[in-house]
Amino acid sequence: MDKKKVTTFLLITFILAWTLEIAASLYAVQNPGAAGTNVFRTSLMVLMYTPFVAALIVNKGLKGFGWKPKFKGFAWVLLVCYIGPQIMALVGAALFYGIFPDMLDFTGSYLRVQGEQMGVDLIAQLESQGMSLQTYYVVTLLAALFYAPLINMLLALGEEVGWRGFLYPELNKKFGRVTTWVIGGIIWAAFHYPVIILAGYEYGTDYPGFPVVGILIFTLWCILLGMFEEMVYSKTKCIWYPALLHGAINAGAFVIQVMNAENPKAGQLMILGPGTNGLISMLPTLVLAIIVGGIVISKQKGKQV
Repeated sequence: MDKKKVTTFLLITFILAWTLEIAASLYAVQNPGAAGTNVFRTSLMVLMYTPFVAALIVNKGLKGFGWKPKFKGFAWVLLVCYIGPQIMALVGAALFYGIFPDMLDFTGSYLRVQGEQMGVDLIAQLESQGMSLQTYYVVTLLAALFYAPLINMLLALGEEVGWRGFLYPELNKKFGRVTTWVIGGIIWAAFHYPVIILAGYEYGTDYPGFPVVGILIFTLWCILLGMFEEMVYSKTKCIWYPALLHGAINAGAFVIQVMNAENPKAGQLMILGPGTNGLISMLPTLVLAIIVGGIVISKQKGKQV
């Protein structure tokens, strides 16, 4: 592992990211409504490319990240990256809603509240376009299954070049694979800590133990996702595959969120689900990670013998 390169990469990434996160979070908190929400969401999109910038600087160019698309022999990887996250999101959400059935809602309460935060009436906008809530849910699901992962992939690429393209391979030069997954996941999670603490990113601010509990659960989630994305990148040597997986995860999470009821318990339960990074909703992913990770490590040891 090149300690100088890794240290430089982390310094650049975190200085850029945390500065942007702190500024955007404070602005959003001080300006509730459409302006604050839009600035915050735009900042999160820009934020995803700070690891890319850092990797570009320390790597002195774009070479070595696996830019050439690979399809031959990897059709199954493409399929897993494309629809796997949606399946896991639905299974995790089913588990959450099975425990909290009153949180499942198809009356548009989530959209209504989100619209209020942005200063618009989203339900009225849908109706003016001749679209019912039921149609909206179907369209959203189809989008998550077909084109949303591709759109999200372009944003996720910024993080994947930095984390999976540069950081994880460097860590793996010094540490074993499991240690790389843990350290890499913690670093990836820490990348988001300011927005979790200041703006309630992902889980809000109403859950018990805010923000420490949220930080711990989100860190576990990043370790799990980083593990899958590292395995995909290690298998294909192509950066587009972990970027697609990352994009599909984000697409699936949105579909689940729009079905969630906005009631007094919602804020307290966000730490548990129904989003894919809730403690209950991530349980299927955790089980799968243990199984797949165990198989990968066993095969690696077998080759070493």
